[in-house]
Amino acid sequence: MKKLYIILYILISFCSYAQIGIGTSNPQGILHVDGAKDNLVSGVPTSGQQINDFIITASGNVGIGNTAPQRKLDADAGAQSLRIQNLIRQVPADHDILIRSEASGDVTTAKYSYSINSASIAAGAAGTVTIPSTINIPAGMLIVRSGNACGRTMISTYMYSDMSLGYLSAVARDKVGVVTSSAGGAGTSSGWGVKFANVLGCADGGGATQFDYTIVKTGGSTYTITNNGNIARTYTLTVFRL
Repeated sequence: MKKLYIILYILISFCSYAQIGIGTSNPQGILHVDGAKDNLVSGVPTSGQQINDFIITASGNVGIGNTAPQRKLDADAGAQSLRIQNLIRQVPADHDILIRSEASGDVTTAKYSYSINSASIAAGAAGTVTIPSTINIPAGMLIVRSGNACGRTMISTYMYSDMSLGYLSAVARDKVGVVTSSAGGAGTSSGWGVKFANVLGCADGGGATQFDYTIVKTGGSTYTITNNGNIARTYTLTVFRL
């Protein structure tokens, strides 16, 4: 009986520290599966031999087609696309996208779009809207939007990069915006004034000038909007990565 205990103890100790190889007698990690059973009996498998391998290392990294994974999941796609089926489809208010570093192969997330509302800006007053620095979209498209109580929406689009801001278009339902530009001050972009002539009045008090405004980029992620209309207005700013 004593001998049996000794044997069991040795086996348990062996299993606690052993590497398990499936299809290979030369495992490179805690669990190593050689799909094609083509690995070397000693040494590190070649890159061609690794492409059909799956491994879990002692640090918990998982490698697919790679026997020395450097991340929690490190896959060599073999110049093919990755396939994921039956993902849930959703449209959140803000979107992230996956981006891949060509140099390291690391896949990380980046913000694709972000929306923020200004405070209510009184007629003739100016307000500042700041995109959080954590959003990190230094160049892309900017959309400025505002609506009234009568179901009319004003939408203006711009391109921006660093301290440059370029006007593209503006509409308020059936009215096309008329734009004027002005030279920016020190450390700001050019300013853009947009007017929507003959917009119909609304029960909320908005007159023909209700959507008129001026915008200037005053910082890397800061915009100042001047409400040139006749009533207080809230603006929604949305930035998109291009």
